[in-house]
Amino acid sequence: MSEQDIKDCNLLVIAAVEEYAQKHNMKTENVLQLFGKHNVIPAIRSQYAVLHMLDLDEVALFAEDMLKQVNA
Repeated sequence: MSEQDIKDCNLLVIAAVEEYAQKHNMKTENVLQLFGKHNVIPAIRSQYAVLHMLDLDEVALFAEDMLKQVNA
Protein backbone atom coordinates (compact mmCIF):
# COMPACT_ATOMS: atom_id res chain seq x y z
CA MET A 1 0.00 0.00 0.00
CA SER A 2 1.45 3.36 -1.00
CA GLU A 3 1.75 6.29 1.37
CA GLN A 4 -1.15 7.97 -0.44
CA ASP A 5 -3.29 4.83 -0.06
CA ILE A 6 -2.57 4.81 3.67
CA LYS A 7 -3.64 8.46 3.93
CA ASP A 8 -6.79 7.74 1.91
CA CYS A 9 -7.53 4.73 4.10
CA ASN A 10 -7.19 6.87 7.22
CA LEU A 11 -9.56 9.44 5.72
CA LEU A 12 -12.09 6.70 5.00
CA VAL A 13 -11.93 5.51 8.61
CA ILE A 14 -12.44 9.07 9.87
CA ALA A 15 -15.34 9.62 7.49
CA ALA A 16 -16.93 6.33 8.54
CA VAL A 17 -16.64 7.24 12.23
CA GLU A 18 -18.16 10.66 11.61
CA GLU A 19 -20.97 9.25 9.44
CA TYR A 20 -21.82 6.58 12.02
CA ALA A 21 -21.74 9.14 14.83
CA GLN A 22 -24.08 11.47 12.97
CA LYS A 23 -26.43 8.68 11.94
CA HIS A 24 -26.69 7.35 15.51
CA ASN A 25 -26.53 10.71 17.30
CA MET A 26 -23.33 9.72 19.09
CA LYS A 27 -20.11 11.53 19.92
CA THR A 28 -17.23 10.61 17.65
CA GLU A 29 -15.16 9.68 20.71
CA ASN A 30 -17.79 7.09 21.67
CA VAL A 31 -17.89 5.71 18.14
CA LEU A 32 -14.09 5.38 18.14
CA GLN A 33 -14.30 3.40 21.37
CA LEU A 34 -17.10 1.21 19.99
CA PHE A 35 -15.27 0.59 16.71
CA GLY A 36 -12.04 -0.12 18.58
CA LYS A 37 -13.69 -2.56 20.96
CA HIS A 38 -15.22 -4.56 18.09
CA ASN A 39 -12.37 -4.32 15.56
CA VAL A 40 -14.39 -2.30 13.07
CA ILE A 41 -11.47 -0.02 12.14
CA PRO A 42 -9.18 -2.88 11.03
CA ALA A 43 -12.11 -4.32 9.06
CA ILE A 44 -12.66 -1.01 7.26
CA ARG A 45 -8.94 -0.86 6.51
CA SER A 46 -8.89 -4.42 5.18
CA GLN A 47 -11.88 -3.70 2.93
CA TYR A 48 -10.58 -0.32 1.75
CA ALA A 49 -10.33 -1.40 -1.91
CA VAL A 50 -14.10 -1.92 -2.03
CA LEU A 51 -15.35 0.52 0.58
CA HIS A 52 -13.63 3.61 -0.84
CA MET A 53 -15.82 3.31 -3.93
CA LEU A 54 -19.06 3.34 -1.94
CA ASP A 55 -21.18 6.10 -0.48
CA LEU A 56 -20.29 6.94 3.13
CA ASP A 57 -23.72 5.76 4.22
CA GLU A 58 -22.86 2.32 2.87
CA VAL A 59 -19.57 2.36 4.78
CA ALA A 60 -21.57 3.15 7.94
CA LEU A 61 -23.89 0.23 7.08
CA PHE A 62 -20.81 -2.01 6.82
CA ALA A 63 -19.88 -0.97 10.36
CA GLU A 64 -23.46 -1.51 11.56
CA ASP A 65 -23.49 -5.01 10.08
CA MET A 66 -20.25 -5.86 11.85
CA LEU A 67 -21.62 -4.61 15.16
CA LYS A 68 -24.86 -6.55 14.69
CA GLN A 69 -22.85 -9.75 14.20
CA VAL A 70 -21.00 -9.11 17.45
CA ASN A 71 -24.26 -8.54 19.33
CA ALA A 72 -26.07 -11.51 17.76
